Amino acid sequence: MVSADDSMSAASVSDVNDRLSALELRVQQQEDELTVMKAAFADVLRRLAVSEDSAAHGNDGRDHNNS
Repeated sequence: MVSADDSMSAASVSDVNDRLSALELRVQQQEDELTVMKAAFADVLRRLAVSEDSAAHGNDGRDHNNS
């Protein structure tokens, strides 16, 4: 009896391994992009909170001492 592994050609196995490696690389790149996007989003939220706090206290957020 021939197993499924034995029936695959070496080229097919190589192609599958190449595709798997490419997909793993793509997933890692997307994880890195998500990390950067999360950091940027956190910064936007922080800046928005500071801006809203300044607006609530009647301050336009500028430093008038350095004008």
